[in-house]
Amino acid sequence: MPVRTTILALATMLTLTAAAWVTAPLAAQAPAIAVFLDCQTHGCDTEHLRTEIGFVNWVRDRTVAGVHVLITSQTTGGGGVSYALSFLGMRSFAADTLQLGLASSQTSSSSERRDALTNRIAQGLLRYAIHTTAAERVSVRVPTGGGDDDDAGRTLDDGATDPWKQWVFSAGIDLGANGESRQANQRVAAEFSANRVTEAWKFELDVEGSYRTNRYDLDDGRLRIIRRDYNSDLQLTKALAARWSAGAEVRAGTSTFRNLDLYLRFAPVLEYSFYPYSEFSRRQMTLQYSVGVNHFDYTEETLFDKLKEQVTDERLELSMRYQQPWGSAGLSVSGSHYFHDLSRYALGADSFLSVRLFKGLEAEMGVEYSRVHNQLYIQKGDASDEDVLTERLALATGYEYELGFGVRYTFGSIFNNIVNRRLD
Repeated sequence: MPVRTTILALATMLTLTAAAWVTAPLAAQAPAIAVFLDCQTHGCDTEHLRTEIGFVNWVRDRTVAGVHVLITSQTTGGGGVSYALSFLGMRSFAADTLQLGLASSQTSSSSERRDALTNRIAQGLLRYAIHTTAAERVSVRVPTGGGDDDDAGRTLDDGATDPWKQWVFSAGIDLGANGESRQANQRVAAEFSANRVTEAWKFELDVEGSYRTNRYDLDDGRLRIIRRDYNSDLQLTKALAARWSAGAEVRAGTSTFRNLDLYLRFAPVLEYSFYPYSEFSRRQMTLQYSVGVNHFDYTEETLFDKLKEQVTDERLELSMRYQQPWGSAGLSVSGSHYFHDLSRYALGADSFLSVRLFKGLEAEMGVEYSRVHNQLYIQKGDASDEDVLTERLALATGYEYELGFGVRYTFGSIFNNIVNRRLD
């Protein structure tokens, strides 16, 4: 009888303990670090992260987080993605930061990249979780043997053979059509690229073209608009020193919109980077200068009575971009002119800013403005109403601008661990 009583008492205690554990809030199960995810690149699946990494508390407010995870990325020479993961300790971890990297190949699927990135984030968070009782719910599995063939998170081993000699090719075609009773549109677009990137050299070739037709049935007849655009861009770059690069670019193409049967441009280019190129995923500032020779064959005679001409120009551009815990910002300022007529110039500025002002409030702003006095290709004669409405031809202008501003305020629970995809 005493034994049965003891067993019954133990069973009752276990049942009550299990019930309490099930109904207790997450914080009561095991204190865990609060993590704020700041992913400034594609590939971060927040729902997948919350599902797979359950030993932390994911929060929406950076000010209450113990760790701020900032993720940026760059495209690699092989067509893959190189991620930079910064684990920024806050509050009790204020002096503890960690930098991790991850490289995925161009052949990796989006699912493989997502899983590799999730695994890398979990590895970094273990550094902080090990100091909490949440570590009791974490187990580490180290695979043995040769492993699988997945290269989503690996780079080419030293000494491995590469039959393609670091060349990467890509080709694609896009067909489309849409319409209704009084209008119809068709398009064909194709592209091809060939790239080879090493530490010392970079070769990039991009070729693309599009053919579009637009049909409109108007009260006084049928209007048919055809636009052809074919472009090719070849760039060769050589690393000169830690922060200096030189190269050359060749561009060629045709454009119905810009009244060009053919355009060609050859230009040597010199670039200086104010920051090491290795830091470009977080911050970059470059100054680029080029002098180019241009050849233009026009479809129709231009405002300057030209059907063909050859001119030289020079261009200077300062570009800056920052991705930091407080947000991101960028600014590009450029200027160019033709040597044969200094009044034929263009000046432009392009900027954006995204800032976390305070808890829950974010502001975004973008501004672009250009002074345009270099449109040598404008067709002689007045543009028809049809040309203006259908944007068949470029129009003469002295300036261009675009601006936007927005704010977003989020409030409510700062915890977002739960994933529920029902009736999505």
